[in-house]
Amino acid sequence: MRTHKDYLKEQLRDSDLARDFQCEKQKLRIAYDIHSARVELGMSQKALAAKAGVTQQMVSRVENAAKANMAQGTVCKIAEALGMDVGLVPRAR
Repeated sequence: MRTHKDYLKEQLRDSDLARDFQCEKQKLRIAYDIHSARVELGMSQKALAAKAGVTQQMVSRVENAAKANMAQGTVCKIAEALGMDVGLVPRAR
């Protein structure tokens, strides 16, 4: 029986799909980390937006990975308001 992992591994042999998949995965990781930090701090999206100098809608778009291209500046402002740093981490192999 073929598993989801097997199917994904097969599909990711396509370099274009693999690149797009990795990009989406990164956006989802950013979204998850920002949402988790905000909830842990007991902040609403509106409060975070005010502290970061962005709109509540922008916070929502970032947390839902709904924005096609998240601007680095926006992510940095939100991270700063949460007391976080933005950085790169090695991929798990």
